[in-house]
Order: sequence, then structure tokens, then C-alpha cells
Amino acid sequence: MNNMTIYKVLPLFTLLAMTSSAVFASPNTHQNRAAQLIDGAQEYVASQITTSAQSHLNISTAEIDQRVNLPVCPAGVSYSASPDSLLQSNIAVKASCDQSNWYMYLMVNVKQMQPVVVISNAVSPGTILNSGNIKLVDMNRALLRRTTFSSVEEVLGARIKRRVRPGQPITPNNLCFVCKGDTIIINASNAVMQVKATGVAMQDGNIGDTINVTNSRSKKQINARVASINEVIVGI
Repeated sequence: MNNMTIYKVLPLFTLLAMTSSAVFASPNTHQNRAAQLIDGAQEYVASQITTSAQSHLNISTAEIDQRVNLPVCPAGVSYSASPDSLLQSNIAVKASCDQSNWYMYLMVNVKQMQPVVVISNAVSPGTILNSGNIKLVDMNRALLRRTTFSSVEEVLGARIKRRVRPGQPITPNNLCFVCKGDTIIINASNAVMQVKATGVAMQDGNIGDTINVTNSRSKKQINARVASINEVIVGI
């Protein structure tokens, strides 16, 4: 997913600190100057925050009260925020015009959004995940407390281990690609040969996990790595 910034204006709320005696502007002039200040504050915040390849910013700023004087700034408005503020979801951005000794604060709200696979309708334990019961949605990264999946392909075919509500993110601890008691294929190979055998999983596992399995023929227990649905691999 490409990085992107979403701008949105929310209801009235702004923290002001002004030190000039500006002339009142007409409603249209005020609206244009307010829009420029908001755009500038949002662009400044977007330039200061680093996002991952799979996330994007959702930036919103409170409207500016029409009663506030917004003088012309010939040299252009400058923007700044403290390092501590830039780490918060609500950022106090200072818009300054040095020529007229004027400044004001705009409250900018920032959410880092990322794609998350969630359950689209209620599922019970043992349900196999498919395109009909999962979907991809954008979620606020700050609200995610556990590891999640960013594409539906990562979880297709896995089984849910416990009841999950609609809209709830899927996490590695509530699914298994190989579940305890499953009949599995044990794929043993090296550079010159490959041997396959059937076995039984003694533990739950997701792709990449190492679990204990029992060879159905020899009854020997070995550690194997989960490669796909109902398949594990071992080296020989």
C-alpha cells in the first residue's frame, strides 16, 4: 500500500495566542487564510512523521473561529511543534508570522492507519478462514495491542481456535495452520533427496512455527517447522 495523507477538517476547536492588532478580514478572505493555515499545519505535521510502507496518516485539524483576526503574512507563515508534541496524537502546531509579530496555535490530530485483517462475521472455534468471513480494513495503529495480519492471503485456510466477534482483528494466537491432533504431511528433505510421511500434530502451529509431531508409522516424535496448511518440514 502506498503512503498517503488524508486531510479532514473537524468541528470548531483551536488554541489561540495572538500578539498583533490586525484588521478584521472579510468572511471570504478569512476563509481563504484559514484554509491556508490549516493546509500548512497539516503539511508540516506530515513532513515530520515517518510512516511504514504499509501505513498512512489520517490528519485532521480544527476549524479556525471566524472571529479570529488572520493578517496577511508577506514573507509566509512558518510552522513548528515541540518534539514531545509530535509524538502525540493531538499536536499543537505553532503558526508564526515574524514580520507582524503574530502567532497562533492549531490543534492537529494525527492517526497512523494500517491495513488489518478482521473477521467480517461471527465465527466459532474450528472455522476455516476464507474470503467470505474475513476482510481487510484500515485501523488506527495506536489502538492495536497485538500482532496482526496485513493481507487476507496470510490467513486463508487457517482455522480459528476461539470465538471471534465481527470486526475483531485476527491475531496469531487465535488461529492455527496446523492444529493439535491434525493428520499432517511430514516433508523430510535435503539437497539430494526428499521423503514424505504422514504424522499427527502434537501442538498448534502457524506458518514458520516449530512444533512437535509424531510419525504415524514409526511413532517417533520429532520437531518440525510448519510450512503450510497441514504440512511440516524437517531436515535429514
